[in-house]
Order: sequence, then structure tokens, then C-alpha cells
Amino acid sequence: MVRIASVVEGHGEVEALPVLIRRICEEQGEYGHEVGKPHRIHRPEMHTPKVLAAVRIQRARVGESGIVVVLYDADDDEWEAAKKSTQEQLGQERAVIAVAVREYEAWFLAALESLGESRAIKQGARFDADPEQPRNAKKQLELHMTESYRETLHQPKFSALMDLDLLRRRSPSYGRFEDDLAAALKLSR
Repeated sequence: MVRIASVVEGHGEVEALPVLIRRICEEQGEYGHEVGKPHRIHRPEMHTPKVLAAVRIQRARVGESGIVVVLYDADDDEWEAAKKSTQEQLGQERAVIAVAVREYEAWFLAALESLGESRAIKQGARFDADPEQPRNAKKQLELHMTESYRETLHQPKFSALMDLDLLRRRSPSYGRFEDDLAAALKLSR
């Protein structure tokens, strides 16, 4: 059993990321891992020593053989530069760094047609444009919803429902995250 912890920026990701991590583990044939509650810090702190402190807190929880994931939105930043900045803050501390291009909600846009089981999504909803292009993915997502979008309510539900194959094909940032997490899982065996 591998213990997995994380550091996130948003309130919605606190509930949603463990759901998504468990799903990825299961797709990789990895079962029974302990996925803890994320530690939340503000987005600007992902590029300061505070991210290192947060990762060390989570590392203490999971041990040296565990995995720590750092996930945040790129917003308007270039994802490679954002990831590099976070890695520089971490120094030698190991972590899977995932930068969702634009926003975590862009991943929902990428897999929108698979969210139709949720009553919160309009019947037949699709998003055919590049899901990582719109600046306000939350607003784009809400246009396809039957109710107002609330991160803490909808992120965990949508993370449990979205088709990961579709998401992988349509969202390069998600694909990178999944690949990096899969590599960390292999190393932890």
C-alpha cells in the first residue's frame, strides 16, 4: 500500500483531487492506496518557500516511500514556467507537480459529454473547442449546467464521473499529470 498526499490551491480540489487520484490508481491496476486530505495553500504561494513547507508537511504524513502531489491552476501563466518555478522551490524534495492549464475546470470541459449522468449538466452538453484555451473555464462550464457552479459541490462529483480516456485525449495537462502519477506509482512499488 502506498500513501499519497497532496498540496492544492482551491477549496474544490481539497475534496476532488483524492477522488481523481483514486480513479487514476485503479486505472493503473493499483488498489488499496491511502489517499489523504490535501493541504491547501494559496496559488501565489506555489512559487514561494511555502510550497516547500507544505510538501514537507505532507511528506511527513506519507513517509519517504509515499507520494506527494502538488496541483494548481496555470491561470494565465505558461505551464512549463510555472512547473519549473515550483520545482525550484522544492529543490531536492520529491513531488509530482501537476499544473492544470488554465483551470481544473478545463478538465471537466475536456470530458463534458461524459458528465451527462449528473443532473447538474444539460442533456447533450458538449465542448468541442480546445478545453485548455478559455480563460474562464468555470464560466464556460456553467454555460452547460442546469445550476450555478460551486467548486466544493461539483468538483468531487464531476471528478468521479468524467471519462478519463476522453479527458486524456483532449487535455494535454491532464495527460501529463496522469503520466507523472503513474510513473511515481511504479517507483513506489
